[in-house]
Amino acid sequence: PALARADVGVAMGITGTEVAKGAAKMVITDDNFATLVGAVEQGRVVYGNLKKVILTLFATSLDEVALLLLALVGGLPLPLAAVQILWINIVTEGTLVVNLVMDPPEGNEMRRPPVPRDDPLVDRGMLARVALMAGVAAAVAYGWFAWRVDAGVSIELVRTEVFTLVAMCQWFNVLNCRSATRSALRGDIVTNPWLLGGLALSVLLQAAVIYVPALNALFHTEPLPLGSLLTLATLASAVLWAEELRKLLVRSRAPHAPQPAA
Repeated sequence: PALARADVGVAMGITGTEVAKGAAKMVITDDNFATLVGAVEQGRVVYGNLKKVILTLFATSLDEVALLLLALVGGLPLPLAAVQILWINIVTEGTLVVNLVMDPPEGNEMRRPPVPRDDPLVDRGMLARVALMAGVAAAVAYGWFAWRVDAGVSIELVRTEVFTLVAMCQWFNVLNCRSATRSALRGDIVTNPWLLGGLALSVLLQAAVIYVPALNALFHTEPLPLGSLLTLATLASAVLWAEELRKLLVRSRAPHAPQPAA
């Protein structure tokens, strides 16, 4: 009865009775309780990575919605063509988000308090981070779009710039989402070669859409000068600096508190 009522009933696989193993949710096959430590740690890693994926998807999707709404309210043309939105949602996000699942442990998983059974995947802290990252990305993209349209730049060129700017914001945001408190500037992306490879692939594919003539016609893009890419990357990095500031404030307020994954 105790095993059945427990949140996670644990039975010994070798010395435990068949009744106990049948009632338990987890069976330790090597009869070593130290195995529980590794199982709990891995479970927390999986749960944290799942929240990172959800956070990234929300932040990188809402910024597009906000950008389009701002353009409509401002009486401007649509800043992105339909095929460009599809590219961002399928290719850009697809090469990045799924690789967050492969993020290794941060090292402090076993120093965190237990996660309550009713802990929501999307909590207030996550929503606040979504609002910050999506809001900054949308504001930067809309400001650039409105300024360039007002300057009389061709709509095809401006859309290419905004298309690239939004993609760059997503590259920075996926780095933001790897931790709620740890700086993305530590350079530990090498600990997740899947994410590093996904970023490299995403950059190459975005370059192909901009500079391959056959893809220009398909995605309504124009080649951009290298100087423009540097300017766009600088603007897109605003989402990184905004999140870095938030993380710094969190660390300064609770320097000794356990650090959550997402």
